[in-house]
Amino acid sequence: MFKLFAQLIGMHLDTQDRIRATEAALAEARRSRHELDQVTAASEQRKRLYETILSNTPDLAYVFDLEHRFIYANEVLLRMWGRSWDEAIGKTCLELGYEPWHAQLHDREIEQVKATGQPVRGQVPFSGSFGRRIYDYIFVPVFGPDGRVEAVAGTTRDVTEMKASEERLREQDRHKDEFLAVLAHELRNPLAPIRTGLSLLHRPGPPEAQDKTLHMMERQLGHMVRLVDDLMDISRISTGKVQLRTERTDVRDAVETALESCRPLIEASGHGLQVSLSPEPLCVEADRTRLSQVIGNLINNAAKYTPEGGRIELAASSRDGQVVVSVSDNGAGIAPDMLPKVFDMFSQESRNLQRAQGGLGIGLALVKQLVEMHGGTVVAHSAGLGHGSTFTLALPAAATGVELAGPQEADAAAWSGAGSGAGSAAGLRILVVDDNVDAAESLASLLEIQGHSTRTAHSGERALEVLGGFAPDCALLDIGLPGMSGYELAQRLRAGPAGGECVLVALTGWGSEGDQRRSAQAGFDHHLTKPVEIGRLDRLLQDIRSRATAG
Repeated sequence: MFKLFAQLIGMHLDTQDRIRATEAALAEARRSRHELDQVTAASEQRKRLYETILSNTPDLAYVFDLEHRFIYANEVLLRMWGRSWDEAIGKTCLELGYEPWHAQLHDREIEQVKATGQPVRGQVPFSGSFGRRIYDYIFVPVFGPDGRVEAVAGTTRDVTEMKASEERLREQDRHKDEFLAVLAHELRNPLAPIRTGLSLLHRPGPPEAQDKTLHMMERQLGHMVRLVDDLMDISRISTGKVQLRTERTDVRDAVETALESCRPLIEASGHGLQVSLSPEPLCVEADRTRLSQVIGNLINNAAKYTPEGGRIELAASSRDGQVVVSVSDNGAGIAPDMLPKVFDMFSQESRNLQRAQGGLGIGLALVKQLVEMHGGTVVAHSAGLGHGSTFTLALPAAATGVELAGPQEADAAAWSGAGSGAGSAAGLRILVVDDNVDAAESLASLLEIQGHSTRTAHSGERALEVLGGFAPDCALLDIGLPGMSGYELAQRLRAGPAGGECVLVALTGWGSEGDQRRSAQAGFDHHLTKPVEIGRLDRLLQDIRSRATAG
């Protein structure tokens, strides 16, 4: 009996142990299941995160199996293919419509990644629903637990715009290098005859020969000035620093002003010139100086690209609410494929054309930009090489009933060199300050010939010393002086005992509107840009003399 009871107790205890063990196992299972659920939830969360990232990146993301079939493709790639997930997954590149050469290229690259375990990079054009694009891609191995490649993953980036930008930068860099080479060439061209002319003037010869040499040197100097002016104008327009001073203007007056500046080139080339202007006013709202510049550039262009003894025709008329000016020639003409690019700055075509006759390839670009700033248009026409060309600009006609502005003062004397002593200002005391010794001394000599009393200095400090025994009526100051700048010198002169009586004129190579404002702020009365037009300087000195006499 006791033995049976003991057995029953043992069985009970064993059952309790098993129950406790089972309960412990169940608790452990519950913990494991909870942990598994947490891991699964975290995994699902990461999967959603990665899928969100891959689906919203602009890059294409995908995975190939070892048989070259797509087993994953993100949304961007599916959109590029124009297919759904079910239509795309499990298919090869060839089955998805890739061109055979393209599919074979990727097949070889997948095999290379499988064999080497190393990434492969490439770049390829592709035509899809996004159009013809250029893609940069990389294939990388996906390793399994055994260290073997079990898949090949890849990403692809659209680099079409980047490649286009790189090509534009390379093209601009080439243009820059070629332009600098042309600039050096074009600046040396007029320097050569100027140097030769100086050598001729040092030798005895008949007055007629010396006059011919002087006129030649003046023409070449004028050419250099125009080159620099065109460069400055293009720079100002490109940076938005040109402001038009528009007023009601008769285009016929602008034509006359332009012809005055272009006649020397036309006559030197022996061209015939026919001008046909409307008998009625041709009024536009325009900056008269810029309009004359535009027309002058077109005339010069015709004169340069027409063989000697050619024919140039200029016409201006009113048509359909516009004032139309055309310049035609029977010269070199323009190739059909060049016509759309003839107004492009530094374009290959314009550079080739400009090299043939000299120039920087910016004259027509300047014309186009100035005309468009006036709300007008300019177009080129030509029947081809050897058949001449016609440039036609059209500007909106001004409203009727508004009084015309006074005629613009002609400045034909600007290119004629120094003014004669007759009629020029005389008797002024003038201080010339320039660190370029030759520039200062030659200008002082010219002023002395015209009857002025001058002193020169080549630094700001020396200029202040000169003032100890010389009270100038006018001071011509360079801005870029060593040590003390021209601005500081002007301020020092203004603060001196006679600073209010001396007329300060900035004579400098810095000629932007910002430079002129800074000159005025420093106390300058006038701002002239080098190389100074002697006729303009002479008129300024006459005005100073008249004011001093009247005062």
